[in-house]
Amino acid sequence: MTPLPDGLLFPESVLSSGWFTLLATVVALNTIIYVGLTLAKVIPWPRQFHPRRVRSALDRVGVHVNEESAMKDIPTPYVIDADSPYERLRQQFARREIPQAFAFTGGVAIVFAVMSLIVVDRSSEAIFVGELATGVLFLFGSVALGYRRFRGRTLMWIWAASSTVLVLLLAVEGYVLDSPLPLSYSFIVIASFMPVTLAWRPALAAVVVMIIGIGVAGAVIAGPDDVRIVITAMLAALVGAMVLRLRLVSIDALADEEARSEALATTDPLTGALTRRGLLTLVPGLASTGQRNQQEVCVIYVDVNGLQRANDDYGLGYGDDVLRAVSTVLRGQVRTGDLVARWSGDEFLVTGLGDRPDPVSLAERLNEALRLTGVALGKWPITVRVGTAAGQPADTTFEALLAEAAAISAPAGGQEAIPEPS
Repeated sequence: MTPLPDGLLFPESVLSSGWFTLLATVVALNTIIYVGLTLAKVIPWPRQFHPRRVRSALDRVGVHVNEESAMKDIPTPYVIDADSPYERLRQQFARREIPQAFAFTGGVAIVFAVMSLIVVDRSSEAIFVGELATGVLFLFGSVALGYRRFRGRTLMWIWAASSTVLVLLLAVEGYVLDSPLPLSYSFIVIASFMPVTLAWRPALAAVVVMIIGIGVAGAVIAGPDDVRIVITAMLAALVGAMVLRLRLVSIDALADEEARSEALATTDPLTGALTRRGLLTLVPGLASTGQRNQQEVCVIYVDVNGLQRANDDYGLGYGDDVLRAVSTVLRGQVRTGDLVARWSGDEFLVTGLGDRPDPVSLAERLNEALRLTGVALGKWPITVRVGTAAGQPADTTFEALLAEAAAISAPAGGQEAIPEPS
């Protein structure tokens, strides 16, 4: 059999030449850059140093930097609001999934301990007791976390810390047994705990401690192969980070969809005003504010005259134009902070704090503003009936104010509700 040459594609003289070494170096650097870009897209690196902090550090050592130089201030990075749909959904997932993950991990640890004692027949009973105790503690942790009301972020850190302890126990077990087998189990833990954590900071902090512990145990157990063990642990962490990234992206998309659905449920798509449900959701908070500030809650009832006739005479499209015009005029005529809602087909409600306005003068202003919109050009005029009511939140209810305002609503200036077409 003919032996293979020293260079499979190139002779040894080419492989050992300086230009080929330079080319190989460039290829290696290019590979490192692409790996770095991949990691940058997967892992959220810590924030960059703010230029103001850099200037302060340089000033302390005697180097003064002009603020008009290239080191200009950068805007404050965006911080996720704790009340945002994304954060609420992530916290909800964490409160539901982390206790389940504790129960699953505890059950697997107990089964593994019993099977190892039966099949492997280990001589060290302390290892068996440790594995069994770990499984039982995880099961108790599942019960405790499930029954008590913890914040989502607290659960994320508890899960990350518990997973770290589990990996370190496996590293100690590998050291005691002088076997790399327990370390291989730790790779599974590293790859699987990160997606359950649902947060980057606790996940990355735990991974760093895990890899250090595995590296120390691997150096003692495997000797020269400890580098392979550390690299495998890092690859497991990379897999876990990628799955975590995918989960967070999916939660973000789900939160956007939930926010859109909530907006559709509380905002009338035709007029842009609040729906009945959206207004009723905000009324309790408005009443509480009025009670604290000793202000009355005011309800303005607005009814569009002859909307059904407008639909019959000019079509549904014209009726939609009328409703949009009334909503726009209302938002322009009422006070800042008042809530404008489409209560039913042709009825609008305005709810706010303060004294009630005169219904006749308000109706006149609204009808004049509607005339100036030009939506009824060439058709009979659009008019509205208005009723108002106000009262202290402690002495009345929203329903009572609404009934009072609807009862006293009247057309402006005593005109007929539906004018005759010209």
